[in-house]
Amino acid sequence: MKKTTLDLIALRKLADYNSRIDSNALTLLIHRLKDKFYITFASDRCQKQFGNLLEDRQLAENYLPNEVWSTLKTLLLSMNSNIMTKDIDNDHKVTVLVEQEEQNFYYYCTIHKEEQGPLFNALFEHNLDPIVMITPDSTILNTNNAAKAKFGYKNANVTGNSLYDFIPFFSKNAIQKLIEDTVALHKPIELTNCGIKTIAGRTLMIVVRSIPIIEHQTISKILLLLRDVTSYSEETSYVSYHDQLTGAWNNKALSEHFLNDIKIAKQKNKKIAVMAIDLDRFKKINETYGSSIGDHILCEVVNRISKITNDCGHLYRQNGDNFIFVLQNATNERIQFFATQIMDIIKEPFIVEELEISISTSIGISTFPNDGENIDELLRKSSQAQLYVKERGRSGYHFYQNNMEDQFQNTALMEAHLRRAIEKKELILYYQPQIDLETGKITSCEALLRWQNPKFGFVSPGQFIPIAEDSGLIIEIGNWVIEQACKQLREWKKLGISNIRIAVNISPKQFKEDTLASKIFQYLKEYDIDPKMLEIEITESSMTDEEDTMTILQQLKSMGLIISIDDFGTGYSSLSYIKRYPIDIIKIDQSFIRDMDNDEKDRAIAKTIVHLAHSLGLDVIAEGVEKEEHVRFLKEYQCKKAQGFLFSKPVSVEQLMKVVSLT
Repeated sequence: MKKTTLDLIALRKLADYNSRIDSNALTLLIHRLKDKFYITFASDRCQKQFGNLLEDRQLAENYLPNEVWSTLKTLLLSMNSNIMTKDIDNDHKVTVLVEQEEQNFYYYCTIHKEEQGPLFNALFEHNLDPIVMITPDSTILNTNNAAKAKFGYKNANVTGNSLYDFIPFFSKNAIQKLIEDTVALHKPIELTNCGIKTIAGRTLMIVVRSIPIIEHQTISKILLLLRDVTSYSEETSYVSYHDQLTGAWNNKALSEHFLNDIKIAKQKNKKIAVMAIDLDRFKKINETYGSSIGDHILCEVVNRISKITNDCGHLYRQNGDNFIFVLQNATNERIQFFATQIMDIIKEPFIVEELEISISTSIGISTFPNDGENIDELLRKSSQAQLYVKERGRSGYHFYQNNMEDQFQNTALMEAHLRRAIEKKELILYYQPQIDLETGKITSCEALLRWQNPKFGFVSPGQFIPIAEDSGLIIEIGNWVIEQACKQLREWKKLGISNIRIAVNISPKQFKEDTLASKIFQYLKEYDIDPKMLEIEITESSMTDEEDTMTILQQLKSMGLIISIDDFGTGYSSLSYIKRYPIDIIKIDQSFIRDMDNDEKDRAIAKTIVHLAHSLGLDVIAEGVEKEEHVRFLKEYQCKKAQGFLFSKPVSVEQLMKVVSLT
């Protein structure tokens, strides 16, 4: 083997390096030749630990234990400086000095134990206060017994994770600064009013003291000594009056602040405005992108609103995506100004993890003393005004009016009636025919839900479906619809009608139910239905999780059901799912059909969707066909089926039977 000719500087480095190495360390000299690593020297202590070298040089992978060599090899291949250190396990680390001569690399490796000493270990493990050991980049290395007992985590739950995973939002900036200052200044630092989450989800208020562990003039670890002060400061602490996610004031703060606000308003003869702020369709954002994205948006909402309101009132997070802004010294002009400002600043896109997400907000407004003398009454009335905005299309603001009281009560009463609608046989299915454009015959129909209530009369689906979704009744109602469709297919089968398929809509909530496939299978078996006569319509917004969606669709498809995508082109999903998922039919949303006779862009979109579907072997149904011109264009684009008022509005089964051919 060619001997290395290390220069004087390298020798000095090696001498300096040796002077800092524990005399009990294991030392190796490794020669790298291309992709092979040979051990050319091993100290006596090293050979005692791993065995004698069998020859002048031996392959490292054959000499060293796997757990040691895998860590060491990773370090050797990733070295970007002359000296690097890496932990092998909790007790040992390896330090490597590298020298290069032409194409040869020589690595001087030292494996040594991190001796903290029995005194340190005793102080760490048996300290009555919780202690967390972290790296300078905030990775958790270890926790003592007191920390495990206080917060409920085992080392397996936390070791290797970031400290910030266990810190609530309102404390993250402060704890980050504590660690950065500790590293920069090389000295202990104390932080009060910091929160930390327990395994049960509770946030405890703690005092944190950082202690840097310095080795060779570099901080290798930081000890965080934690003292729980929750029981001493529950009534006055930050966490008691602030929302743990966003840092905004909470409901407890609102109740106490408002007593003082009223007192000042009475003294100055001024008004107070209570604005109930709701983020429109925020549930869909959580369902589509996940709660972590949603949480980021909620925090950014608080930041944006606080920038324009801090000097004139307080912002509170009530729950979920509901916020309350209390405006002092309120006049109609000031109220309208701030309502408009809040709406505008929320409309600006939120950029999260390279996603651009746009949302709007609905605001209901009540005022003191006009609409009430206490916060509970004003909150109730601002919520009623907010509901008024949401029922009229969202994205706006409105002042409370006395006639809203009845409307709010009607909504609550309507939910109570809806809960008994199935039992009282108030629900009914109507059917809208789907027409074969070549033959003009009905080949399938869509089942549409209707509600006839003794008190409210005929209730529009646009009114009661949102109530069903918000209350969770949509699952029970959805199952009822599937069963009724199967019953109808059985009745047609008895009459000799076996060529008309029924399509039923599945809500996003029902689609995610674990029992969906088993429920449908139960109905198919109970009513002896050919699966291909039942079509399951789902929306793009239902398919938010690719893996779960594929599993559910495969379950449904394995039963022989027909699967269609409703309102295609209006959801969040990527077009790429069409190729992956077991889909049979695409339904072009009526928004692209309604004006296609006058709008060239709508025609282009419809044509593209038809051609895309055909190229993938899928059928297409156009929704919302109302004019003969629509039919002409669709035939030209080779779209085979359509539904809409041109052919028939949704009708009862009795009316449908009058036009169905008994073939």
